[in-house]
Amino acid sequence: MTWRGVFLAAACLAAAACAGLGDDRGQARPSPSAADASDAHGEMRAFAYPPLSPMAIGEHIAILASDAFEGRPPAEPAEELTLRYLERSFARAGLEPGAPQPDGAMGWRQEVPLISATLANEPRLFVAGEAYAGMMEYRTHQVVWTKRLDPDIALENAPLVFVGFGVVAPELGWNDYAGIDMTGKIAVILINDPDFAVGEDRGFGGRAMTYYGRWTYKFEEAARQGAAGALIIHESAPAAYPWPVVVSSWTGPQLDTARGEGESNPRVAVEGWLSAAAATEMFAGAGLDFATLKNAAQTRGFTAVEMGLRGSIQLETTIARSRSYNIVGVLPGRQRPEETVLYTAHWDHLGRCTPVNGDDICNGAMDNATGVAGLIELARRSVAQGRGERSAMFVAFTAEEQGLLGSIYFAAHPAMNPALTAAAINMDGGAIYGATRDVTVTGFGKSDMDALLAEAAAGQNRMIAPEPFPEHGGFYRSDHFPLARIGVPVLYARGGIDLVDGGRERGEALSRAYIADRYHKPDDEFSDSWDLTGATQDLQLYFAVGQSLANSRRWPQWSATAEFGAARAETAAMRP
Repeated sequence: MTWRGVFLAAACLAAAACAGLGDDRGQARPSPSAADASDAHGEMRAFAYPPLSPMAIGEHIAILASDAFEGRPPAEPAEELTLRYLERSFARAGLEPGAPQPDGAMGWRQEVPLISATLANEPRLFVAGEAYAGMMEYRTHQVVWTKRLDPDIALENAPLVFVGFGVVAPELGWNDYAGIDMTGKIAVILINDPDFAVGEDRGFGGRAMTYYGRWTYKFEEAARQGAAGALIIHESAPAAYPWPVVVSSWTGPQLDTARGEGESNPRVAVEGWLSAAAATEMFAGAGLDFATLKNAAQTRGFTAVEMGLRGSIQLETTIARSRSYNIVGVLPGRQRPEETVLYTAHWDHLGRCTPVNGDDICNGAMDNATGVAGLIELARRSVAQGRGERSAMFVAFTAEEQGLLGSIYFAAHPAMNPALTAAAINMDGGAIYGATRDVTVTGFGKSDMDALLAEAAAGQNRMIAPEPFPEHGGFYRSDHFPLARIGVPVLYARGGIDLVDGGRERGEALSRAYIADRYHKPDDEFSDSWDLTGATQDLQLYFAVGQSLANSRRWPQWSATAEFGAARAETAAMRP
């Protein structure tokens, strides 16, 4: 059944009445044109339907993921369509602007200063040793970039060092860089955690990825160690996506948050990925066995290995300063407006990317037009419900795909008081295959937000469960993470994989197919075949959890084992 076909039944669950909605509402319509996208037509259609209904959600997604929006790239001219759509939608929903402006007024937009670095060449990586010489081609064997403000970067005969997983964790007695000076050298690094392959807990929690397993951490640590370059070896299972995702995600303009005059650049000169095949060949050429060294790196006390190879590469880059925007709306609380419940989703995607069958627009329908649609609809539903005791804030972040840049900036410059923020509910990838019997929680067990979700889910006869693939590191890959780092308890959940129509087997198959065929590719497009009853079901849960916090004095807490408890504890005296 299509999402349009199930509209009437689900809409009545999402709103008190369905009066006035004729059958013509459910008829297929043409895809949105550039004219639709640049004015309020699509938004007005969405607002004709009850809040949280599949039809309203679908209308938002169809507009935001249309070709007219050019893949919602941040800091490019096409972003203005998205920003205006969000501003109008928040205003029509009944929110007030929530972003403090330099002149002291409030506006919809929070400016996020950025720098962009776009390669002007297709750099080749030349690697040579005593008995080996190899040329690694861009896109095929490696994808590299820089985020330094330098248009010309050249590494000449930089020694390569295999540093295992590139982890320095004093609390675990783990240091992959122990005893080695990385100055002027290129770190060659494994993706994920040491526990991933063995599946047992050797200090990193078993197969569930920690932040030490994320590519962002590995580049950060290599820079702290003084390396000139950092190359992560890509393997599909521990990375959680295939090589084409690397190519589509890291070959366009690379964004970073702009630094002020005189601030140091905390980046290595060259960052990038090596394909597994290229890395294996390179290790063999150096007389090293990749599999053996990978196994050794999984053990505490691993010693970094000088590979006897030197790498040379030249990057010609166009550097530009730019800006993008988070969009912030608020429904002020009627009793304690200084206290906040936060709803978040990222609006951006990849823009134009590696073409597939002539299509070079990465539309980002699932990722994350679904989340943005949910954000708008939760705003509509909250206003319809009436002001809570606490304020409800709705934030659409920019530049998530470039490393959570919008949410990192927001966490450093919050539009609310983090100490007085009850919790944040983040949406990144909505349910498009129908209703589910389960709700998966990414970061299950990290906070008592799980208990609030379980209470709401019981009303839908649904069970909550841990994410099925914690080794993918999902908790550290979306915009709730910077908020968690400043202590705000977060909930990051989504419809599970046990589908009412087809069960777990169908749910798992569809999930695998999405990652393989559409994730960060042009084929992540909206379809009338989507069944958005699951999205409605999930949004009703988030609304119930948010309402329970907005109209109470509850202050959710992190669990004793969560890494964010200390930040929350520092502000405990500020909460009534």
